[in-house]
Amino acid sequence: MQSAELPNDIEALKALVTEYSQKIATLNSELQWANEKYRALEMRYFGRKSEQYTAEDDKQNRLFDEAEAFQDPAAPPVVEKVAVPAHERAKRGRKTKDDNLPVHEIIHELSREERACPSCNDDRPAIGEERSSEYRLIPAHIEKIVHVRKVYGPCRCNGFAASGAPSVVSAPGPAKIIPGSDFSNGSIAFFITGKYADAVPFYRMAKMLERSGLSVSRQTLSNLAIGAARAIGDLTEAMNGDVLASPVILMDETTVQVLKHGEGPPGKSYMWAMRGFSGDKPIVRFAWNASRSGSFADTLLKGYRGFLQTDGYAGYDHLDGRDGIVHVGCFAHIRRKFVEAWETAGKTGRAKEAIDTIAKLYAVESTLRERMNAGKLAAAEFVGTREYRALPIIAEFRSWLDARLLDTAPQSALGKAASYAAKVLPRAERYLKHELMTPDTNAIENAIRPFVIGRKNWLFSGSQLGAHSSAALYSLIETAKANGHEPYAYLSHLFEYLPRCGSLSEKHALLPYRLDPKSYAAANGV
Repeated sequence: MQSAELPNDIEALKALVTEYSQKIATLNSELQWANEKYRALEMRYFGRKSEQYTAEDDKQNRLFDEAEAFQDPAAPPVVEKVAVPAHERAKRGRKTKDDNLPVHEIIHELSREERACPSCNDDRPAIGEERSSEYRLIPAHIEKIVHVRKVYGPCRCNGFAASGAPSVVSAPGPAKIIPGSDFSNGSIAFFITGKYADAVPFYRMAKMLERSGLSVSRQTLSNLAIGAARAIGDLTEAMNGDVLASPVILMDETTVQVLKHGEGPPGKSYMWAMRGFSGDKPIVRFAWNASRSGSFADTLLKGYRGFLQTDGYAGYDHLDGRDGIVHVGCFAHIRRKFVEAWETAGKTGRAKEAIDTIAKLYAVESTLRERMNAGKLAAAEFVGTREYRALPIIAEFRSWLDARLLDTAPQSALGKAASYAAKVLPRAERYLKHELMTPDTNAIENAIRPFVIGRKNWLFSGSQLGAHSSAALYSLIETAKANGHEPYAYLSHLFEYLPRCGSLSEKHALLPYRLDPKSYAAANGV
C-alpha cells in the first residue's frame, strides 16, 4: 500500500495496523509449520535415529545417566558415606576373549644343531620362554551318529513261557524332542538358536550347513522349528497362565508379513508381546494375530486383573474402563514427541524444558531403583519414596503443559506434543503405584526388538502355523535371556530333558524363570 493510500484517521490507521499484524502473525505461524515439516522430513531421511544426546548436544549429558544431575532444589544436599571394601585393581588393557576356552600349548624348540654351542657343542642352557597366543576357530563339525538298539528274544529255559515276560525286548533309544527326527536334540537347539536368537534365516543356515558337508533344505529346518514349538506347548501354556497372574503386564505389538494369510491375500499381520512377572522373574510372551484390533488385546487379557502398561496406541484406550485393569501410560512416548518438536525447531525452543523435566523423573527412578536392587530399600519404601519425590515433578510438568496449551499454536510440533502429553499424563503417572513398573515401556520394546531385527533378515513367515511357532519359540528364548540363560545352552538342556519328563510339574520346573542357569552344564548332547 502506497503512503498516499493510507487513511488520515487515527482509528482507521490502528485498525489497518491490527489487520496487517494479524496477517503477519499468521504468515509467521505458517512459515514456522513449514520449517518444522521440512526439518521433520530431513531428520526422517537423513537424521540419526537415537533419541539420546551426546555431551555436545546436552551439557547435562544423557537422559538415562543423570541420577546426580537433578536434585530437589528445596532439599539440602545429602552426602552419603559408603564403605568401600578392599579390592584388587582391575587390570588395564583389552578385555579378554578367552573366558572358559580350552587351552592347548604348542612348544617351539630349536633343533639340536641350532641350540648347540659353537665352541664345545653342548646344549645352551634354557633361561626362559616367550609366550604369544592366537585363536583358532574350528568350523562346524558334523558327524553321523548311529544308535544301535540291541534286541533280545525269549530265553530257551523251560520256565520262560510261564513267566509272563514279553518274548522280545529291546534297549531304549534316545529321548528325542521331535520323535523320529534325523537330528539330535542339541542340533535342533543349534538351529533354533541360530534363527530366533541370532537372526540367521533358515535359507542362509542351509547354505552354511552345506559348506560343512550336510545337505538340508530350508523346508526341513522350518519343519523342525514347528515341531519344536509343538514340543514346548505345555511350557508356553504355563507361561500364559503365569503372565496373567502377574500384578503388572507390559504390552506392545509389531508387524509381520505372512504369505499364507488365511482366506485373504498375503499381507501385514501383527506379533503381539506381553511382559509379566513370576515373583520378580520376568516372563516374555509373544502371540501372533492377523489384526491389530484392540479386540485381540481383550482376548490376550481375558481374566486379567492388575496394572497394564502400554504405549500410546489407541487400540488400548478402551481398556481404561475395563473392570480390574489399571491402564498405565508411558513417559518415553511423551518425551519422544518433545524430542521431535525440539529437533524440528532446530534444537531450540521450549520443548527442551519438557525434556529436562521428564529427565528429573528418570533421575529419581534410577537412584531409588539402584538402592532397592542393592537391598538398601524395601519394595514398599521404594514405592512411597518414589511417589513422594516424583509427584512434585509431575505437578510442575502439568503446570508447564497448561501454560503451553495457552500460548502455543496447536498445529505446531510443540503444540501437538503438549496436547498429546496433557491427554496421556493422567495415565502415565500411574506407574508410581507398583515397584515392578518404570516410567516407560522400554522393557517390552527391548524384548520385541530381537524379533524386529530377525524380521529384517527372514522378511516373512510362510504360514500362520509358522507365525504361531515363531511366537512360541521367541517367547521361550526371550524369557530365557531375560532370566540370565545363554539361549543355546538353555535350549540344549531343555530339549534333552523335556522328553524325559513324566508329569507337568517336571516340565514346568524347566521353565526359564524357574530354572537356575547355574544348575546345568553349558552344553548337553550333540
